[in-house]
Amino acid sequence: MKRLLITASAAALMLGAAACSKTETNAQTADTSAAETADSNSGEGMYGGEIVDASADDMDTKKEITRIAYVPTTGEMMASDLIDEGVYDANGDEIGEIADVMISRDGTQPTLIIRDGIAGALHPVTFDQATITWDEEKEPVATLTVTDGTLDSMPEFEQEGLNDYRLASELMGTNASLAFNDSDARITDFIMAKDGTVKYAVVADGVVDALTSDRYLINPDAIMIAQGDSDGEIVLDITSEEYADAPGIELTED
Repeated sequence: MKRLLITASAAALMLGAAACSKTETNAQTADTSAAETADSNSGEGMYGGEIVDASADDMDTKKEITRIAYVPTTGEMMASDLIDEGVYDANGDEIGEIADVMISRDGTQPTLIIRDGIAGALHPVTFDQATITWDEEKEPVATLTVTDGTLDSMPEFEQEGLNDYRLASELMGTNASLAFNDSDARITDFIMAKDGTVKYAVVADGVVDALTSDRYLINPDAIMIAQGDSDGEIVLDITSEEYADAPGIELTED
């Protein structure tokens, strides 16, 4: 399949990147050909035991790699934790809910997509018009500087096509081909700062592993849209070494 990769910003998507924390986990084993494939997992999980990234070409030769465990810092949150949360004005009155998050791209700011009322129109509100705090259950709460009346008068949000890859929810749950071997990884979430900057895309190995708690964190700039002999396919444009050495985070149920 012939593909020309363009950055998602050129297709209305630009994601921010940041460095990770440096806490090391247990050493895990990987196939030496993980530098060529890194396309399947088995074992007990990243922090519960051994993980083997096995190659279809050579199942016997293994090398050890050391993954870095990402430790979220204060003020970071998952995009999924924001979506569907209530939105309040400065008086503490609920005026809507967060329907989605629009990822920043060329020269634009990360933006909350706010639904006005229960079934009202959608309005884009930039993160600098909102203050993110956390309630007693550690859920993010958005308080807007705009009033209900102002929100209602703001321009409405218009989605760009069936798959609007500006939106976090349109990317979450999407399978993406790994550029180095065409195996699938699934984008499951995004780690965001309080100002809406996306620090990491959270991925899992393929469809089956997306059902486990093991996740890997990649530079969100690696998310691209394939052009040419492709129908808008999402591609993770990273090397096998970058994917094998991606930081990990284990998600837990609250």
